[in-house]
Amino acid sequence: MIKKVTIQNIAAELGLSRNTVAKALTNSDTVAYDTRMSIIKKAWEMGYQKMSPQILEEYKLVENSVDNKTVIILAKRELSVFWNTIVVGISDELNRNNCRMRLNFVSAEDEADLVLPRDFQDGVDAVILMSIFKPDYTREILKQKLPTVFLDCPSGDFDLEHNCDSVIVEGRNSVMQITENLISQGIRSIGFIGDTTYCETVRQHYMGYCAALSENGMLIDKDIIFNSHLPEMYSNAEVEKIVAGFAYMPEAIVCSNDDIALKCIRALAKKGLKCPTDVAVTGFDNEEVLTQVEPRLTTVSIHHQMLGKRLVQQLIWRIENPDFPREKILIATKTIYRKSSMKRR
Repeated sequence: MIKKVTIQNIAAELGLSRNTVAKALTNSDTVAYDTRMSIIKKAWEMGYQKMSPQILEEYKLVENSVDNKTVIILAKRELSVFWNTIVVGISDELNRNNCRMRLNFVSAEDEADLVLPRDFQDGVDAVILMSIFKPDYTREILKQKLPTVFLDCPSGDFDLEHNCDSVIVEGRNSVMQITENLISQGIRSIGFIGDTTYCETVRQHYMGYCAALSENGMLIDKDIIFNSHLPEMYSNAEVEKIVAGFAYMPEAIVCSNDDIALKCIRALAKKGLKCPTDVAVTGFDNEEVLTQVEPRLTTVSIHHQMLGKRLVQQLIWRIENPDFPREKILIATKTIYRKSSMKRR
């Protein structure tokens, strides 16, 4: 004869009070969500027969929400090695959680015309946004009402009704450290290059740069700062024009990524200026292909593959907790000092 499972049996198994278990099995909000779900799970495993259909349905929803889900990754076409490594992390973590991945590249034309990939009509369960899209296109994606996680988020974080989350790489403190290191060398004129209108991370870079100057009693000089949007996303020609357009040549230039930093060094060379002897230059992202040039680039390192895994982990959490408030996850970075910023030996 099979022994009947009681609330007391479940309580004893979990080391909880009978009252707590009884409340959890009625889905009472007076019991913390995680505790409630662990009790429901244990009751299910033990064969408790008195759970309501609603509780049982919620339990099954949570337990089976991840397996065999299809996740679409949306990105613009200009992905680099930096992004590829993140995609590897995403793929590994989705495989570990028995999910399918679809990677879609969005053309500039489709973004402008608000055309979503056809995959949205074919059983997509969740979305990861690898690139920063225009607000109208982003809203079009969010209209699908799917669990969504951003890598970074638009600068200013425009209003979003949908409970989507963002995973953001820390930038303020690391760029503040880089700028303070330049100041500690006796450098008193420091420029900045980076599109602060593009995404939250670059905006944080600029805030860190400004904070370092302010805390050291230095003025923020707009004559050696360029932080506007450019149509070609800071091409070689555009960076050359920026450097040539400074009212005077600063002793150092803080750049929002390694690509801009390398283009900046090339632009300085065309003017007969050496890095770091004449102008120190720093980057961000620690892209190996870019940072190994001479002089080796001072930058900020990100664990790209772990960043990809963290995107998936947050997406799975959002699938299981659709009604929870939006979250921003900040990923720590590491500052790496190299020759390009060592103006003073």
